[in-house]
Amino acid sequence: MNLNGLLCPESVAIVGASGDTTKLSGMILNFLAKSGYEGGVYPVNPKYERIGDFECFPSVQALPCTVDLLVCVVPVSAALDAIEAAARRGVRYCVLMTGGFGEGRSGDEGLGRLARLKSLCEETGMHIVGPNTVGMVNFRKHLPLTFADWYGRDTGQRGGVAIVTHSGSVGGLIFSALQLNRIGVDYWVGLGNEATLETADFISHFSDDAEVHTVICYMEGVADGRKFMAACEKARACGTRVVVLKAGQYPETVRSTAAHTAKHPSFCDVYAGVFKQHGVIQVVSLSELNYVMTLLMSLGDRLGARVGILSASGGACSVIADHVIQAGLMLPELPDSLQAVLDRGIPVYGSSSNPIDLSADVVARGEILDHTLAALKEDDCINVWMVFGRPVIDRYHHKLVEFVQTTGKALIACSGVPLVNEVHEALRDGGIAVLADPELCMRAIARIANVGEDESSIPEQTAATYATDAQIALVPQRMLELFTSIGISTSAQVRPLLRVETERDADFGAVLAASWQPSLSAGHDRIVRALPVQGQDLSSMVADLQRQGPDCPLNAVQVYDAMRAVLRINESHPEMEYWPVDFGSLNGELVVCSLMLEVELS
Repeated sequence: MNLNGLLCPESVAIVGASGDTTKLSGMILNFLAKSGYEGGVYPVNPKYERIGDFECFPSVQALPCTVDLLVCVVPVSAALDAIEAAARRGVRYCVLMTGGFGEGRSGDEGLGRLARLKSLCEETGMHIVGPNTVGMVNFRKHLPLTFADWYGRDTGQRGGVAIVTHSGSVGGLIFSALQLNRIGVDYWVGLGNEATLETADFISHFSDDAEVHTVICYMEGVADGRKFMAACEKARACGTRVVVLKAGQYPETVRSTAAHTAKHPSFCDVYAGVFKQHGVIQVVSLSELNYVMTLLMSLGDRLGARVGILSASGGACSVIADHVIQAGLMLPELPDSLQAVLDRGIPVYGSSSNPIDLSADVVARGEILDHTLAALKEDDCINVWMVFGRPVIDRYHHKLVEFVQTTGKALIACSGVPLVNEVHEALRDGGIAVLADPELCMRAIARIANVGEDESSIPEQTAATYATDAQIALVPQRMLELFTSIGISTSAQVRPLLRVETERDADFGAVLAASWQPSLSAGHDRIVRALPVQGQDLSSMVADLQRQGPDCPLNAVQVYDAMRAVLRINESHPEMEYWPVDFGSLNGELVVCSLMLEVELS
């Protein structure tokens, strides 16, 4: 969807504009008056003839032209009439800040207003941002249509990021944090309750903008799951990153999203699976989001799951090593030949295996770091190096910058405490990510690496020989023969290890879910992908399951075969939806051991 008419309007009318800058409607016009916006601005309020330098009009009908965009900031009792008048004049877009359209306690009356609003939009072609939004800002065009105070703290940094948010407050925190980290924002859009325009529309639009490299979304649910999936696929194809902070992860928290944006999101494991399936980076906190963005902006595609650690502290090496593994990353031991080279420059009470303990001597003996960095220049077994500790970073930051600029390697300077501005800026300008908390840093790397992970070790082809569609076009009562026909026998005498099922998700439609059985080990989540699931998606599911249950008797090929078998049978027998199939192992072979299935077939 092309939203240029909304985001880059040549004329804007503000219904309910006020000359009182302590009021929300007055703040909007005041921001706009000072912004440098070059388009036409038309305040609408019968109480004024002029507001500042602007002529004011008594009604939408009295406007001298059909504007591109209407901003509605009047009470709900008057909002619909103003919007309808604008829609009848051919206004295509409206930013509806007014609430009371089904959210909160507006109840049936509010839902009735929402239905009337949507009907009007369907009839006239108008699109709505909102209702219940704090507005939007196009920083490129100096167009602030918001009353949010964070806009007044804009530092002027631009840089290819668009923020699309279901919450004005959370979106404002994201904006402010990015500004503090010198990450520029070009667009900020508060979606409110998505009467017509939703997250997917903006992801799709910004994917067509070559100057936008990242879309950050705070979301409480999807309006149309399949549309969201298509938008994310488009973004991936265009090289546009999508980073999502998702709320409403648990049944107890959905009551908050329902009250706020009328969203009742489905299971969090479904969202996590869909995000991974379509290349979305999911974060779970504002802190993770800030770290992810700092890493992406500093290191980008150089990030990976194989981490190396350099420090003057053996204790810090040990703590951070735990963080690496806890985050699901890898801590490869360096090759013997490389360790031998490193050992020639590191004191005997240090270590060269990874983590590399340079010993406290390095603080006074810079040649230890020189030797280490020289040895690491040709290493290719590590994706990203972390140098930890303020003494080393403070004293030798210029050596770290030289190392990065001559090798192109990804390096993080993690100090544990804030660095002085001079050192921080020199590192950042030299292409080094500067972060404070090593544990949070590893979690952020894992969020990014999890999206681009290499699943090449997982078989793309099943070991079983599958029957043709004609051969498996059987009636449900013959499911036993059906599994046998695709090379998988059945037995009720073995322990269930893996459950696979297709089901209908409320937000994303048909999905495939797989999980280890509780009898194997507790605490495992389901792994979910939306249908259709291709070979690469199945391989990704296998990898996720293997990470959860590394000691399971079922190997990667068997797990792949189990999921592929359920998919193939479901293609010809959609009535199997919601029917879980349990798999186990008998004499090293994959078997179906679902008692439900045996009873049905008897």
